[in-house]
Amino acid sequence: MVTLEAYFGGLVGIFAVIGLVRGFLKELGLTTVLLVWLFALDLVLPRMEELIETPGSFLQRLGLTPETDDMFMWLFFSVLTFIVVFIASHGETLAFGGTAPKGLLGGLFALLIGLVNGYLASGTLWWIMDRFNYPLRGLVFPFSGESLLSPLANNILNVSRLLPPDLLAGGMDEPGTLGILPVLLITLVLLRVFR
Repeated sequence: MVTLEAYFGGLVGIFAVIGLVRGFLKELGLTTVLLVWLFALDLVLPRMEELIETPGSFLQRLGLTPETDDMFMWLFFSVLTFIVVFIASHGETLAFGGTAPKGLLGGLFALLIGLVNGYLASGTLWWIMDRFNYPLRGLVFPFSGESLLSPLANNILNVSRLLPPDLLAGGMDEPGTLGILPVLLITLVLLRVFR
């Protein structure tokens, strides 16, 4: 049986290998797009949750209520995250200019940025899944027993709050609490502009 942290850790490993193949400068472009996505998620997700709770709103007329919205919200934001990662990784990408370091140093930078991108993408997906109460619990993660989370996963999610939306964006529980996300975005944009 695979634990949640092992599953999402495996996704981080896949991103690390992709980072090695794509190179340091293209991976920094993906990092920028993922941080912009976290920023957008921080702005949109709480508003959608408010709309679902507002009587007579468009989303409630579609049949979404606070009791039935978990599957829709999880699917909506997970698919959007997949789309953002796919578009930012394929075709014409937002690549940083300049010459990447050669040899071992270039490979190390690419690996590290690939790990960061894996953390941002898979950590965001895990956070979305947790936020909406693991809607496919019985199908995707057929765990036995009461708790879906191992002690390590519980520590990552609830104690240390190490997933990207919690760590970088303030957890999205209070609209307007952006954490260090704006500073990271401005830094990456300045690095992109000033080579």
